[in-house]
Amino acid sequence: MIAIIADKDTATGFRLAGISRIYEFSEKEGENAATHENLSRTLEKLANECSIIIITERLAEKVRGKIREINANKRGVAPIIVEIPDKRGAIEKEMDEISRLIKRAVGIAIK
Repeated sequence: MIAIIADKDTATGFRLAGISRIYEFSEKEGENAATHENLSRTLEKLANECSIIIITERLAEKVRGKIREINANKRGVAPIIVEIPDKRGAIEKEMDEISRLIKRAVGIAIK
C-alpha cells in the first residue's frame, strides 16, 4: 500500500493520480508543536501499515529524527520512505535518506 504525506497542492496531484491514502499537512513556518507531533504520529502509524510512504522534503525535514528511527528499526526493506520535492522545488541536502540507507546496507557511498 502507498501513502502520501504532503501539502495541499502536492496532495491534490496525487489524488488526481488515483492515490486514496493521503495525509495533508501545512508547511508554514510558524506551526506549533502539536502539528509536529501529529505529523510524527502519522508517519509512525503509516510505517506499520504501508510499504511505501511518499513525503515532501519540507515535511520530512520536520520529522527527520522519526524517519531515521523508522529506517534504523525496520526489518527488511519495508517501509520505504521516499522524499519528493514540493511545488517550490528540491531542497539542497548533503546526503538524502535513500543514499544514507544504501551506504548503511552496502558499506560505501554510491554517487
